[in-house]
Amino acid sequence: MGMRCDSTDLDGVWVGRYWLKDRNREGVPFSVWFSIKDGRLQGSTLEPNRFALIHDEQLDATIRGHVTGKDIEFIKSYRAFEHEPVYFEGELSKDGKSAAGRWYFGWPNEWSGPFEISRQSVPSMSTAGRIQKAQTDL
Repeated sequence: MGMRCDSTDLDGVWVGRYWLKDRNREGVPFSVWFSIKDGRLQGSTLEPNRFALIHDEQLDATIRGHVTGKDIEFIKSYRAFEHEPVYFEGELSKDGKSAAGRWYFGWPNEWSGPFEISRQSVPSMSTAGRIQKAQTDL
């Protein structure tokens, strides 16, 4: 039986890493804020700038996607510079507190690698309201 996913199950702050090709290197740390309603996922990410040829030390992006049972899929679009969307496909753990899978962009999968994330917190009502308003204003 699949896990039921609604906003109270997965909303909040998650942290993780993604790797280029394999996990033999340090990987890039990133944080994610998820908001999920009726299986539709939206939110944002923040990560150190390890590749973009801009002066920003941090890169932020919007995410949109969906959750179906234990499957989680989303597209990350960077805000500060032109870049192809990055696709993430993964599977939630049984307890819904972590997910792992792979990311890719380009055709056919020019760049790809694994990722892992785990939930750090669930937003309070006041935080959730502020973030929802900010996302509505996008």
